[in-house]
Amino acid sequence: MTKGHSHIFFLMIRRPPRSTQNRSSAASDVYKRQKIPFIAVPTTSGTGSEATKNAVISRVGPDGFKRSLRHDNLVPDIAIVDPEMTLSCPSDITAASGMDCFTQLTEAFVSDKSCEYTDAFALEGLKAISGYLLKAVHDGQDIEARSGMSFAALTSGICLANAGLGVVHGFAASIGGLYNIPHGVVCGTLMSATNRITVQRLRTAQQSDISLKKYAQMGRIFLGKENKNDGYLIDGFLDFLDQLTDELRLPGLRKAGIREEDLARIARLKDNKNNPVKLNPEDLLAIMMISYIRKGNQHGMVKV
Repeated sequence: MTKGHSHIFFLMIRRPPRSTQNRSSAASDVYKRQKIPFIAVPTTSGTGSEATKNAVISRVGPDGFKRSLRHDNLVPDIAIVDPEMTLSCPSDITAASGMDCFTQLTEAFVSDKSCEYTDAFALEGLKAISGYLLKAVHDGQDIEARSGMSFAALTSGICLANAGLGVVHGFAASIGGLYNIPHGVVCGTLMSATNRITVQRLRTAQQSDISLKKYAQMGRIFLGKENKNDGYLIDGFLDFLDQLTDELRLPGLRKAGIREEDLARIARLKDNKNNPVKLNPEDLLAIMMISYIRKGNQHGMVKV
């Protein structure tokens, strides 16, 4: 990023029409209709949905749900990612959206569906998170930081569309159907415990060297240290996630409003899709419990 300047990113996607003749769902019948011109202009740096074919619908309540819809017709024809559109974004939304972006990059990077191409995008996005997330939160008028976060969000969308997401987003989908809590707050609160338990399982699993090497790469980026062994870098990255949660003043799940009696249900509702190692039900419940009892900051930056 050029210091002190805004960088506008243009993304143009052209897809040939695809036949829905053999599709029987009601949703496919809707998608048979002519697509209107679709130009996406994000005003936060989080989801990266401008680079995906994803949309989300939800209903909050005891029988609520949060579901992702996917279709080629949901891909924008043009995405205009202008960091100046994010300058007025409040600090709490910047923090929550930024943690969603950080989670997406991390999950896609260690996903069992990742490849050399998604890894290359994810690493550049993670470098931008390292350099610009806290700056954007603490000074929303810093156009260089806003540009870095716009870039990170765009790359996170490209990564998730091709490598998928993991355990944190699985939890977030379950929680989002039951509670009206900002998605990025849930992701940011769960990041530390989820990755710590995933690393514990990777260290005891066979043939997990590639995933652990990736965690070491993230440690190298966020700690800014080169001449350290992988174990040091991995543990340092996990500690950094704890520290970042505190600095952004993200609440624990209890302070966010989640009831203790719902923790087991939430843990049962999610799966291990794309995680680099399979977590058992006890692991999933442990993640929820650790994130629940976390005190968070009593005067949090992030509103819930």
